[in-house]
Amino acid sequence: MIGSFGSKKFEVSPNKIYTPDGTSISEALDYEEQERAGDKPLIYIKGLKNMSVKFSIKLNAMFVDVEKEISFWVLKMRSGVPETLILGNKAWGTNKMLLANVDASELRWASDGTYLGGDLSLSFIEYVGSGADSDGNAAVIGAEMKASQVMLNEMLVKS
Repeated sequence: MIGSFGSKKFEVSPNKIYTPDGTSISEALDYEEQERAGDKPLIYIKGLKNMSVKFSIKLNAMFVDVEKEISFWVLKMRSGVPETLILGNKAWGTNKMLLANVDASELRWASDGTYLGGDLSLSFIEYVGSGADSDGNAAVIGAEMKASQVMLNEMLVKS
């Protein structure tokens, strides 16, 4: 196994090629510059920003069901549930990661409308905890997200 996100494994076998490619990992300081008259600004370090991880997966119908893979990742993102991201033999981030963006591109179809392949880009952000809006309303994650339920219901009807 090359890695995983929750129960989803990235791997190479005689029947399957499902590997992350073009991986980037980013982390930065959260700071503010405090201006001073006639001098360079002071730097106030607030702490760390959340780590982010991005990579792509080449989907090929010879090894995976392309439509199901895209649907899986869209549903996973819409669920808003953070999980452990492992690449190599290392869990990335001090905390679990939240799948924040799914981008399917370069999609190719056969004459019967089935997917032949495409590129899937996934972006994750470190999940420290659930925040609240300016009115104090807690963030909505998991099954409470209406978009997630709508998509799940549509997927169940299609299957």
